[in-house]
Amino acid sequence: MKTLKRLVLSVLVLLAGSWGIYTLVFKPAPVILAEARSMPVEADLSSIYGLESGPHGVTVIPEMTLETPDGPLTLTAFHPETAGSFPLLLFSHGNFSDRRSYDRIIQHWVSHGYVVLAPDHLDAGGMLNGILAMTRYGQDGVLKQRPRDLINVLEGLDALAAQSEQLDRRIDRSRVAATGHSFGAFTAQMLGGADAAEPEGGPRLRDRDARIQAVVAISPPGPMFDMIDEQSWKNMTIPQLVTTGTWDVEERFFRDWRLHAMSYERGAQGLNNLLVTEGADHYFGNLICRLQREAEPQQHALMVANAVSLAFLDAQLKGSQQAREFLESGTLRAVTEGFAQVSQR
Repeated sequence: MKTLKRLVLSVLVLLAGSWGIYTLVFKPAPVILAEARSMPVEADLSSIYGLESGPHGVTVIPEMTLETPDGPLTLTAFHPETAGSFPLLLFSHGNFSDRRSYDRIIQHWVSHGYVVLAPDHLDAGGMLNGILAMTRYGQDGVLKQRPRDLINVLEGLDALAAQSEQLDRRIDRSRVAATGHSFGAFTAQMLGGADAAEPEGGPRLRDRDARIQAVVAISPPGPMFDMIDEQSWKNMTIPQLVTTGTWDVEERFFRDWRLHAMSYERGAQGLNNLLVTEGADHYFGNLICRLQREAEPQQHALMVANAVSLAFLDAQLKGSQQAREFLESGTLRAVTEGFAQVSQR
């Protein structure tokens, strides 16, 4: 019994210095949210690009296992039921979340003609598993492995093809984008050229992959973990869409929603798009990432994020002039009366 108690105490001591325990123990003052306008009741949404589900049925392969140089990787594959060749999207989940907590976004993309491959990272599976991963591998270890997971998926496409011929037939390997939410958004950005500081100094962590042609970053972090800093996005050289909302705050780390837009402000001129939605929080209420939250679902905010991200992907990977014109037109702001708007720089 004494041995067990010592073991438990040792584990608690290790965890006490971790980010996860910090977030549980230290409770700063709550952030006062500004009043936010809602989607107009009488708004005519028909002019919003890609707002409705697309013409393709969605096939889900719930679990595939890929052997990689870094160990086995579990992922879910989503592809259109329709035969054809479709662009490939890699999706990276948020910290402590998992690959199946984003179906409301992923299946919208797939219904419009995309294949999505979504792996579980080291920190997947809830807060306890995430804290243990952070303790075992360190914040830097988890951050380093995440982009490697996405690259391993790209390197393992032949192995995945051997598991599903239908999946293989639908992947257009010449059109690839990285997507993600929160910590996973930064993971996607790293494949597009973003980097992070090493905790002990030395060369910055980089994992740019030339196959990635665009990035969708849903609520990406601002400065975080003493690794992601104001310089992290200056070397991004491909188009990106950043999304956030005026309630996208976290009382311990991101007390101002504008921090989530830092990668938009710091990225290379001429390549950046930003969606800001009134009253949208980090999880669209309880619709993504933290599905167990007791919060009011933000259906309109999620619908807008799905539509704008689809327009961005269609413009970048499918060359859709209609999608590009929608993003540049100001239509979204006008139709929603300022509830949501897209900016470019």
